[in-house]
Amino acid sequence: MKSRDTENPHNRFRKVAVEYDEGDGPPPSPVTLIDDHARSILSENDSPDLGFKFSANPYRGCQHACAYCLGGDTQILMADSRTKRLAEVVVGDEIIGTHDDGATRRHVRTRVVDHWRTNKVAYRVDLAGGVSVITSGDHRLLGERGWAYVSPRDRHLRALRIDESLVGDVKSLAVGARGLVEPASQLRVRAIDELGPRELFDITTGTGDFIANGVVSHNCYARPTHEYLDLGAGTDFDTKIVVKREAPELLRAAFDKPSWKGDTVMFSGVTDCYQPVEKDLELTRRCLEVCLEYKNPVNVITKSALVERDIDLFLALAKEARFHLSVSLAFTDNDLSRAIEPWAASPDRRFKVIETMAKAGVSVGVMCAPIIPGVNDNQLVTLLERAAAAGATSAGWSLLRLPGAVKEVFEDRIRVALPLAGDKILHRIRDTRGGKLYDARFHTRGRGEGPYAEMIATMFTTTATRLGLTSRHDDHDEDAEPTTFQRPPKTTNQLSLF
Repeated sequence: MKSRDTENPHNRFRKVAVEYDEGDGPPPSPVTLIDDHARSILSENDSPDLGFKFSANPYRGCQHACAYCLGGDTQILMADSRTKRLAEVVVGDEIIGTHDDGATRRHVRTRVVDHWRTNKVAYRVDLAGGVSVITSGDHRLLGERGWAYVSPRDRHLRALRIDESLVGDVKSLAVGARGLVEPASQLRVRAIDELGPRELFDITTGTGDFIANGVVSHNCYARPTHEYLDLGAGTDFDTKIVVKREAPELLRAAFDKPSWKGDTVMFSGVTDCYQPVEKDLELTRRCLEVCLEYKNPVNVITKSALVERDIDLFLALAKEARFHLSVSLAFTDNDLSRAIEPWAASPDRRFKVIETMAKAGVSVGVMCAPIIPGVNDNQLVTLLERAAAAGATSAGWSLLRLPGAVKEVFEDRIRVALPLAGDKILHRIRDTRGGKLYDARFHTRGRGEGPYAEMIATMFTTTATRLGLTSRHDDHDEDAEPTTFQRPPKTTNQLSLF
């Protein structure tokens, strides 16, 4: 695999940013595999924007090195109204997170999907009600003016202020109240003091947050999480690949647990499970073999032509369980696609994948994503027509999402790829996001809002209906049908008496 020119936005967790003179630059980035010895492979979400609860990816292991950490004695609010030390929380625990519908924020149940520890410089945030929170400087707490970093290294990030009231309510949380989550006077920040290096802990949850000592506390996901590994959200995300080599064994262990009920497993929720290293490692294929052994329903979404290698497994899964493949396609123009997605298979090659799958009898659809206003929304009709002609039976779409540092990565790349249209494209994106480049609210982040977003939605719906394509959006319920899951009989060395 070739090295790539290195380009990363400034990592917000570093004190020093390296700048190069014109004509110079950082050395190329070779593709590097980083082993992740996580204890779980399934990630659970309870987002209303997604039609699946569980996803798996052998190459999606960035969460366990997140830099947002808290002291081990921090009390985490559990779903049964009790509290538990953060150091003792385990994957699968049901806890309380929050849901923001744009107008109010309320408590909701969620689960812990990962748990880890690290050593970092710690800070104590003292609150007016007598409560303290021990945290790293780059941890975010929810304040009255939004998310704030406790002590950010980057002066451009919003820092927590003395006298700012944090969101939560210690008294009501202690008795398990489940109402609105609002700023509370007893959570007013009195002091922030550095404590020096300490062992700290963190968790990843289905809602992206949790209640820590009565305060709403943040955790993050996807491309920006490479920053938590002291890597960048740009080229590093593309070339520093985190690998779960034990993924098949971890998946088998998850299926053997009595609590597993046979939900559809999505490969995958974030990064492509058929990226180039899969050709050699075959971790995704081995995970699919485990799913076949247990007759567990599977969905796959990918941009890669490597997916054709596993047609035999897809057909077997369709026979023994349920299987559906979505080919992610955003363009019909090969040159434009190469400018925006330089390392993905060309659109022509992906249309060929749809054709190959359909001819083989595999249930295949097209996921038109990401739709970038001002870039490829004018190709949406042709894309759907070509996909249907190739044999796709279903279709969905999703608007471009730019969380965290991804905004800077996208803006830089769009200005290089399409220098004359850059400002117009960014303006169009803001038209669908209420004047911002991104809006993380549920029900809005994947569809946008406003006249331009509504025009895209109408164009998709009318075209898909005309072509007879079944609608299969992000919020499609993959588990509407009964599960086919069945544990295989356990082998034994003991001889039968009969």
